[in-house]
Amino acid sequence: MKKSEQLTTSLEDYLEAILFLEEKNRVARVKDIAEFLSVQMPSVTGAQKNLRSKGLVEYERNSFINLSREGLKIARSIRKKHDILKNFLKSVLLLDDDQSEEEACKIEHAISQNTALRIKNLTDYVLKGLDTGELSGQSWQDIISE
Repeated sequence: MKKSEQLTTSLEDYLEAILFLEEKNRVARVKDIAEFLSVQMPSVTGAQKNLRSKGLVEYERNSFINLSREGLKIARSIRKKHDILKNFLKSVLLLDDDQSEEEACKIEHAISQNTALRIKNLTDYVLKGLDTGELSGQSWQDIISE
């Protein structure tokens, strides 16, 4: 997909939802996507038409929605950023599960894959430092909580 065809935050959420549902249920239906994202079914229909026009999903009327090869690649990339961010927010910034999940969902759309990789590397460094004693767990928590 060309830079000029950047996906909106909403369309990225649809790709992520379809990926989740395909992995969980083997298929993604309009109804399930609407429920998963807490949106109305006509919104899902509009989004799938947009995603289909970009070549990111395959869909026939009254059928399942499937990610195309390119759609799968993008959805996995978005999920990877999400997972990296959630781990950072929870493990390094010490946010609770719900807040880590919610904020990762917001941030994942605004950063590049390169930035996500750097956050992952920082998270790994901090956690390794805590494990080896190079960083003091208590002092780290105090710094974060200020």
